[in-house]
Amino acid sequence: MTRSRIEVHAAAEDRSGPLSLVLTVRSSAEWSGRRLSLTLGGRELAFMPLDDGTQLHVALDVTALWGREDYSVGLWDEAGNDFSGAAEWVLSGPFFEAMRVTPDEFLDKVQLHHSRFESGHLLELAAHGFYLRHPEAEFVLRGAALTILSHRYLEKPPDSLKPQEAARVGWLLGQAGPVVAEGAALVGAAEAEDRRVDWRHVRWTVSLATVAAHLSLYDENYPQALLFFGMATRHTHLVHYAKVSALNLVICAFAEGVIAHLLDQPDQARAALVRGVEAVKPIVQAQNLMENVWVLGDLQNVLRASRQCYIALLRLGLIPLRTSPPMIDASMQIELGEVRSPLQRIVMAECVPSLAAHLARHGGI
Repeated sequence: MTRSRIEVHAAAEDRSGPLSLVLTVRSSAEWSGRRLSLTLGGRELAFMPLDDGTQLHVALDVTALWGREDYSVGLWDEAGNDFSGAAEWVLSGPFFEAMRVTPDEFLDKVQLHHSRFESGHLLELAAHGFYLRHPEAEFVLRGAALTILSHRYLEKPPDSLKPQEAARVGWLLGQAGPVVAEGAALVGAAEAEDRRVDWRHVRWTVSLATVAAHLSLYDENYPQALLFFGMATRHTHLVHYAKVSALNLVICAFAEGVIAHLLDQPDQARAALVRGVEAVKPIVQAQNLMENVWVLGDLQNVLRASRQCYIALLRLGLIPLRTSPPMIDASMQIELGEVRSPLQRIVMAECVPSLAAHLARHGGI
């Protein structure tokens, strides 16, 4: 005998604040008057009538989901009994899709701009849940998941994070360390064996190291930030494999240079900033300039950041200042606004007072 069918459709509304869901029930008349308790990780998300056409608005704080078990969906009746076997359940809509993204679907639904979930909350939920559910997934997918999650927090004002959000950032940084090292090891093994480097390994190693470095500055953890920035810039010579990493490589070179100088490591500071200047040639050579207009836009940003690397070399006293012919105009200062990265916002939010003071002492604005 065929079981009756009940569908719960969960759509996400684009609002500020918590994730806003619209739950809609489709069911036959036999379920009229019954109620469903829909739980997530054992916590009730909604208690709703099963009358056909019932609609309910609920809110979910996605940062409350921490472990793999928090993504477990439960269906219970009014008495608290397991209701999952009582009917053929169809859980549909973007919310449930985000909850069960598979490795084959991840790039399309979570990473690619033209096909991924439109809701930032759903992106966070999908990336976090996927990372927890699929520890066996290849490095590329786990690195992308952590990078996407990190961007969610870099998009927020650094001084606006609630305690639970700050705790999520701490978790992200703890996960990023070994995953970045894993990606770097994959790249290093290919180079050591004279094999073609997988461009995806370069791309996601650099991307994850970049976002983790900037998030490290939310707590003014300069040594950790420097480590992550260095993990990114050590791959600059491979930009021809991962053209999409070009801007990250230069903005990381700038940040690595100024932070290394702050930490009294002038040799690393000089090497990083020189790398940021000299990277322009291979970056331009790697690009197809006729591919689209955004290639040229990215190169403009690369050049702006590289120019700041050059100015920083001189203002920080890392290379001799030649006056004839001049190397720099007397009025030129280190301008963080010219480096298209989260660094300026982090400085303006007063998260890194030591770095801000250091730059101010050396002509930074």
